[in-house]
Amino acid sequence: MWTDTRPAVEMPQLFERGGDLISFAGGLPDLDVLPLETISAQLSRLVRLGGKLAFQYSTPHVAKALVPAITDLMAREGAATTAENLVPTNGSQMGLMAVALGLAAPGQTVLVQTPAYPGAAAAFRTAGLDLCSIPEDADGLAPAGLRETVLRLRAEGRTARLLYCNPTFQNPTGTTLSLARREELLTVARELDLLVVEDNPYGLLGFDGQTADTLQGLAPEHVVYLGTFSKVFAPGLRCGWIAAPQEVAHALRRTTEVMALSPSALAQASLAAFHARNGWTELIDGYRASYRERSALMADALEAELGTQGPWTWERPEGGFYIWLRHREGVDTGTFVAAAAEQGVSFVPGSHFGLGGEHADALRLCFSHVPKKRIAEGISRLASAFQQGAAT
Repeated sequence: MWTDTRPAVEMPQLFERGGDLISFAGGLPDLDVLPLETISAQLSRLVRLGGKLAFQYSTPHVAKALVPAITDLMAREGAATTAENLVPTNGSQMGLMAVALGLAAPGQTVLVQTPAYPGAAAAFRTAGLDLCSIPEDADGLAPAGLRETVLRLRAEGRTARLLYCNPTFQNPTGTTLSLARREELLTVARELDLLVVEDNPYGLLGFDGQTADTLQGLAPEHVVYLGTFSKVFAPGLRCGWIAAPQEVAHALRRTTEVMALSPSALAQASLAAFHARNGWTELIDGYRASYRERSALMADALEAELGTQGPWTWERPEGGFYIWLRHREGVDTGTFVAAAAEQGVSFVPGSHFGLGGEHADALRLCFSHVPKKRIAEGISRLASAFQQGAAT
């Protein structure tokens, strides 16, 4: 069978809830920020006046009314696109799968920034691609290491043309590449004819309101940009987009049409209506404020419970959803999972973000959705789990 010829691909259990569990696992947005009454009124009007269109099949294109909402978001990070270069998706995960199926063939190699978003690794592996990590230095992805890796792979007869990265508030580390490093990486991409896949769910969620220029904005001819409304609006609508060079967009549109037949006309119309009447600024500012507060509460609790000179090290995030803890002595954080479950708290071990079990000495904590009053309690439970796990 086909399933016997492919390696098993699993995603970590991110969204389990219930009981007294305090979950630091899944990257859920804080939907308390959403103006639900406003959205409800807009949806009611949309269904009443245009329901027959909104509930019907649509074409594999971004709806004309939604294009301004997308270009507005992208422009806030120095990027630009046109309707012809846009491909609708039901979120970045579908975009990753479309890239894997539409722009590569089984057996080819995709270069991946690690630690990596597990959904990207799963998509590439499901499509039969080989994954190869990119060397890093103190400033992140290393241009010289990228060049050496690509040349070595090609000398071995392997096809390596795709480079996947999440350069702004990266999942899971929360780090952001500097502008200088972005330009250096793009120079190597041009030199080696690499197509860069830029995954950017968190770029607008800097706590101070500042943004970094996207790779797509710096080199649109070499970048396939994956955008999503999941983190700046809500994931339940399952709506996102790909912005790509026109010939690449054409190939990806064919692939997404096979995957989903058509995007959700209702989701696209809902987002277009919200943007037309409200814009994005107030909503994004609300999300930034929420995550800034939760991030500070978690970082303060970590300092109180674990100290700053002990075995655990981390950085206070400047945006996004996550704090990345590492154990100075290289302990496998997977050994703490059972103890954490007993204490009623969950996290994602670092090995989920490696390509072959690396980064096992780390773990990811998500602060975006945990009730503010329970963050310190959850970190206290986690510290107890660390003590319990270390004693066994």
